[in-house]
Amino acid sequence: MLEIWQRQLIRGLFHYSSKRIDIEHSFMVKHPHVPDRLYKYRKFSPEHLDALKRNVLWISSPNQFNDPNDSAVSFDPDRFFMEDQSIEEFVSSFKDFERTVNAGGNFQFKKLVRPVQQGEWRRKVITELLADIDHQNKEKIINYLDKFINTINADSVKKMSDAIRQGFSVLSLSETQLSNLMWSHYSNSHKGFVIEYDFSKLHYNDLRRRLCFPVFYTKKFRDATRYLAHRDMCEFNNLFGQYMCLMKQSEWEYEREWRIIHAIGPSNANREIEMPMPSAIILGAQVRDVDEYTMRELCKSCKIPLRRIVRPPGSFDLKVQEIVI
Repeated sequence: MLEIWQRQLIRGLFHYSSKRIDIEHSFMVKHPHVPDRLYKYRKFSPEHLDALKRNVLWISSPNQFNDPNDSAVSFDPDRFFMEDQSIEEFVSSFKDFERTVNAGGNFQFKKLVRPVQQGEWRRKVITELLADIDHQNKEKIINYLDKFINTINADSVKKMSDAIRQGFSVLSLSETQLSNLMWSHYSNSHKGFVIEYDFSKLHYNDLRRRLCFPVFYTKKFRDATRYLAHRDMCEFNNLFGQYMCLMKQSEWEYEREWRIIHAIGPSNANREIEMPMPSAIILGAQVRDVDEYTMRELCKSCKIPLRRIVRPPGSFDLKVQEIVI
């Protein structure tokens, strides 16, 4: 269940029409709800330790993630609206479009007078064209054309989905340091560590805070049809890609995830991002002695507080304990 401020954020930033969005107001709505502390689960690997020393994290395109559905989208071109026109009018309009595009111009679609969904119009036209063909052959041709169109539509959906999954940069953080599953999945079965970042100290205009959003967990696959169906490009909300990157299947809700999202394109989607000095490091409950020693030395030299996860006897709960270094 979304909170009121989350609904306001979605309406103000990710509305279907760009004419309805209010970017600055939406950021102001979100600002007080960004958690004071956000966490990154890590393993004791040379790469992660080196990144920790340099105060950077790796930001990745969603196609690099362990969930093949992460940031994938779907839409139905048959639900896009077009003018309900004759075949002759359609051919004439298409020729005008082709001439304008070939000449390097921007084709301006006319306002719809008699809107109809593309799928409905196509079926009507096909029925008219096949009016003189017997029923059995007509059904075969219609079924063949439907399969052909569905193949084209599926290819369009895949290309759009791939473009988002390859072209956006996402840094995943969590608002909890006490998730048994997160420690198991992302910190080498409780043998790793967690980096704590104090986001309360980041200024309102700091991009790491400004572009940090909560993930919205849902049971339904994300449908972008209403975003892409606009004929008037002035109404197209180009922030819809960020919204798609914030929608995750409800099974992932335990991660309590927040994401920093950059729309930077596939050539630079996977790269390092500078992070603040950690406000603390938390060691896993099963950290190895050699790794604990390494982290003690690093935290001591950088003046970073060091803590550990402990399990109280007879409880599944995790607690945090301070370490004197």
